[in-house]
Amino acid sequence: MDHSIERRTFRRYSLILPVLFRWTDSVDHYDTGHCGNAGLGGMFVFSAKCPPLGAQVKIEMDIPAFDLVPHGVRLRCIGRVSRIETCYQLSGFAVTGQLLDGETFADSISMATST
Repeated sequence: MDHSIERRTFRRYSLILPVLFRWTDSVDHYDTGHCGNAGLGGMFVFSAKCPPLGAQVKIEMDIPAFDLVPHGVRLRCIGRVSRIETCYQLSGFAVTGQLLDGETFADSISMATST
C-alpha cells in the first residue's frame, strides 16, 4: 500500500527533453540537464549540477514539432528549487513555479517591468 502524500496542485506530465537552466548567487551559473516531468506548477530536472535549495532558477526547453503540432514550442519555467534528489550517480532538482510558453513569458516580463 502506498502511503506517500501528493503535495502537487497541478498534474505533471512525463517529458524527457533537454533543458538549459540558470541561477544567480554571487555569480551567474548556466548549466544543462533533462526534464523528467513538467506541469503548470513546476518541473523536475535531472542534472549533474544542481542549484542550491531555495535558489530562483530560469529554465528553458524546446518541444519539437510533431504530427499534431506543426511548429515547435519553447517553454520556460521560472521558480524556486524546492527539492534536491541524489541517488547513486543520478541527481536532480524540483522547481515550484510557473511553466509558460514563449509568448506568455514575454507578456509576463513586459508587465512586470512596466509596473
